[in-house]
Amino acid sequence: MKFIIPLLFSTLLFALNPDPNLLRYQHRYSLCHGKTNYQIVQCLVNGNLDYSRFRGERFPRKKISRKAVQEAEQYGDLFEYTMQLLPQSRRYIELRRYLDYLYSIRDIYRPPLFRGDQTDDILRIKSIFRLLGVADLPPDPYVSDAFVEAVKTYQRRWGLAVDRKIGPQTKRYMRQPISAMITKVKKNLVIESIVHEKPATYVLVNIPEFAMHYYENGWPALNMKVVVGKPKMRTPVFHRNMQYIVENPRWNVPPSIYAKEYANKSESYLRKKGLFYNSDGKLYQRPGRRNSLGLVKFLFPNRFNVYMHDTPSKYLFKRYRRAYSHGCIRLEKPFALLNKLGYTYRPGKTRWITLKHTIPVYVEYHTVWVDDNGIVQFRPDIYGYERKLFPRR
Repeated sequence: MKFIIPLLFSTLLFALNPDPNLLRYQHRYSLCHGKTNYQIVQCLVNGNLDYSRFRGERFPRKKISRKAVQEAEQYGDLFEYTMQLLPQSRRYIELRRYLDYLYSIRDIYRPPLFRGDQTDDILRIKSIFRLLGVADLPPDPYVSDAFVEAVKTYQRRWGLAVDRKIGPQTKRYMRQPISAMITKVKKNLVIESIVHEKPATYVLVNIPEFAMHYYENGWPALNMKVVVGKPKMRTPVFHRNMQYIVENPRWNVPPSIYAKEYANKSESYLRKKGLFYNSDGKLYQRPGRRNSLGLVKFLFPNRFNVYMHDTPSKYLFKRYRRAYSHGCIRLEKPFALLNKLGYTYRPGKTRWITLKHTIPVYVEYHTVWVDDNGIVQFRPDIYGYERKLFPRR
């Protein structure tokens, strides 16, 4: 009994006094509010997400052993144990490093006020451009060609309309305090900590970026613009393996789209769109360039019935915000992806291709990340997940 009492006292002491290094890490890099070591480790590894208003699949929770946490407490290596559970990916480490940088400039970051003092606004804008790595401009109140180019760079990195003008939308982003940027980065660090580990070859679609990236043997091999789902018809967050390619696909109009867009249209209107009813009374569109799926689609079977495909609406790729689809992912350069996968388009009849090797496709949601060139990118929260996913306290 005399040996059990000190052991119980020691365990209780660890439970009441969280590891100070863990507490500091929790405060600096997360939105967790754990009060015990186990709560902190659990939240750091699995995040504190509320999926109630989220479209997609929940990220799988990693099992955290209470016994392992207690043993790490007793041996004094809990912090090291926890760090081993966190991702070692480039994206996670570089985003954490950027968060450190934001903390380092927190006391000198002064966003423009836009209250009528143009000289002060320009000086502040030049200062934040320098601090954020956009451009190193002289600290004077003059609007030069270099300043205009820096505005363009800023707009591109924040996913805004690139017009080189400091209009209402650009002002709204420029005037945000650095505390808001820190919180935004923290939320994305949580997402980076729980997404699936990627193999050497895969496809990544980042919804807020409106972009697709194909990585081959660990290197970026192809990038392109995409169109994703409207806010009311959101592209889901999930991952599956690409198994098939369909050339010259026929489009079978889903019941939900039929009810909203075609149910009350005349047959003459439908024929002009290349739409016809089959023997079962279902609406379909014949293959061809006018087909809504374009000339090729890429299938990774999933319960959402979402896939990547070509589109005849090429003009949408000229827009900076591209959330116009019913949920599927429209590709800017589908033939480039087809060729990367080792195939050449053949016109004519519908042709199904079964891939010799399936390719993982990850459809994810990141509004801040460090790109392949080491540049930090910000994007608007088009589906509101930064607000919806993280519970307020």
